[in-house]
Amino acid sequence: MRPLAIAIVAALAGAPFRAPASPAITLNGVNIEGVTDQKFENCTVVIDGMGNVDIQAKGYAVRTSEEPPRSKPQQAGSGGGVSLKPGVWSGGGVATSPTLPAPKVSRRYFIAVENTPPGPQFDLGIFVNAQWIREVKSNEFSAVLEITKYLRPGQNKVTLAATKRIVGDRLAYTKDVSLRVVGGEGNIGADHLMIDVPLFETARTAADMDDKTEEFVFDAR
Repeated sequence: MRPLAIAIVAALAGAPFRAPASPAITLNGVNIEGVTDQKFENCTVVIDGMGNVDIQAKGYAVRTSEEPPRSKPQQAGSGGGVSLKPGVWSGGGVATSPTLPAPKVSRRYFIAVENTPPGPQFDLGIFVNAQWIREVKSNEFSAVLEITKYLRPGQNKVTLAATKRIVGDRLAYTKDVSLRVVGGEGNIGADHLMIDVPLFETARTAADMDDKTEEFVFDAR
């Protein structure tokens, strides 16, 4: 293998030296060399085997200010400048794509929790779309939570984690003492919650001793 290695070195030594070409920088396949002080969000950067860099960014397009034919994209700095849509580049910065507000649900959504006295001794942890909301303690005989701001249009998930917590004596043993949870579309008026469209419901009783976690998936609108 040594003679082969020497032959390769000799061949390279005898070849004329050529400076490597600078790698091209393109945006969605269009050359943008010379553009500075730019920031592209939500994009993919591809570097090919020659070191050329292509920035693949949805929502951006490149054109010269003189609008040459698409088949002959003008290089940055070689004429009237380059426009990066959205926004116009003229040696300064480029306006990034406007951030649209996230869509919101138009209805109101609630979770109502009720503990029958003296209580089944379950603490209830509440999560909405994997986000911790709060824990309703076993000594809270009623609680109302509006969860509208945690929801998005379409599919959502509520997770309820009931944990048996006996501190001191066990208060009740029968099924008529219960923790009941109802969730759905509704409204509040005159300190009264009305759930018009129930979407999920569950219960644990004083006779139950095991912890239980349940997930409820529903569509918000």
